[in-house]
Amino acid sequence: MEEKKSGLSTAGLVLGIIGICLSFIPIINNAAFVLGVLAAVFGIVGLVKKKGTGKAIAGLILGVLAIVITISMQAAALKAIDDAVNEIDGIVSEFNDDMGYITGDKTDDILANSLDVTLGKFEVVKGSFFDETKLTATLKNKSDEKKSFTVTVEAIEKDGTRITTDYIYATNLGAGQSQKFDIFTFVSSDIVDSLKNATFNVVEVSAY
Repeated sequence: MEEKKSGLSTAGLVLGIIGICLSFIPIINNAAFVLGVLAAVFGIVGLVKKKGTGKAIAGLILGVLAIVITISMQAAALKAIDDAVNEIDGIVSEFNDDMGYITGDKTDDILANSLDVTLGKFEVVKGSFFDETKLTATLKNKSDEKKSFTVTVEAIEKDGTRITTDYIYATNLGAGQSQKFDIFTFVSSDIVDSLKNATFNVVEVSAY
């Protein structure tokens, strides 16, 4: 019976050593936690029974250390995973935000901070063979860096019906630079009269 009691102290010491060794290994240290608990329990039993006291103390200490190290390692791993997830979320959010400027989803923001669009009047110039049409639009890059813009302009009737759309492509417009563009220069003859009384609006802007 005495050997059995002393054997618990020895078992506690062995389990504590194994637990310490495994406690530094991710995932596997889940087993180290269990071994640490067992080592501590066996060490306490050895101390209570006063059998193999030295081994019992060592087993108890190693068991507690295995538990503490395991908890610390897992907490560090969880924090690292959480930080990585947050960093990925930040990258994805930044990417989506940047894509919004390219896809036109940030039109209001672009018009507020980066671009002024001034639309003139729709003009029809009578020609010998065909009428020439145009609407002059002035774009000004009001940001502090060179940018390219794509602007979608729509022509709508008084009842809100869209007549047609046209596009402005401003490439490498310098900071503070303005440029004029003629749009609606090639339109079907059957909508010219409608365009004379149309309202023209900027509906979408992309910046890149």
